Amino acid sequence: MPEYSPILAVVTGCFELLAALYTLTGPGRKRILYPVGLILLLLAGYQFAEVAVCANPGNLSLSRLSFFEITWLPPVGIWLIALLIRPGRKWLKAAALAYFTAAAAICVWISADAGCITKSVCQVVVARYFQSSLFEIVYGVFYQSGLAVMVFGAAAGMAQADDIVLRKHLANVQVGVLGFMLPALVLRFLVREPLGILPSVMCHFALVFAVSLAALAVRERRLQSHPAL
Repeated sequence: MPEYSPILAVVTGCFELLAALYTLTGPGRKRILYPVGLILLLLAGYQFAEVAVCANPGNLSLSRLSFFEITWLPPVGIWLIALLIRPGRKWLKAAALAYFTAAAAICVWISADAGCITKSVCQVVVARYFQSSLFEIVYGVFYQSGLAVMVFGAAAGMAQADDIVLRKHLANVQVGVLGFMLPALVLRFLVREPLGILPSVMCHFALVFAVSLAALAVRERRLQSHPAL
């Protein structure tokens, strides 16, 4: 088995952490920048959690921690899209609330059921998580449907947005999600031993999402610093 190297996760996590600090400090509309910064912190947190997992694969509490991190990405992303749409779409706000509730329930499940994640193995730059079949199905439906809501919610927002800046922000969110969701799914089907790699692969490809969100933050801060732009 090829030895795991944490370099990719550490570099990616450091970029996401620096982008989060940049986003959360300085000028800009906080109602937009705070959820963007939170998403970047969640992405960075997963990278560092995976390094911890692969330093001690037998400690399944660390594996559960990595799932805690990424579970909150879909609800926070949907919440961000709802904030970017003016006036806000009620269905997106309701969806955000529903996904926050589902994420909380899944976190309780992960905490209460030691058997939901049974094993973790690390190879090259990827962690593989072996989960109970029921947990894998429920988590997959929750996560993939949440990303789909983000993609189509952003599209709906761009279709009716009069504010060009908000439209560009929504485009950043949509491109960022598609930029890690689609390549990860393709790789999931192409890799010879795909079992359990999807959470890790998606979060490594989520560097695309992080870069897109960083571009959103730069635009938002420049707009507030130079309103005439």
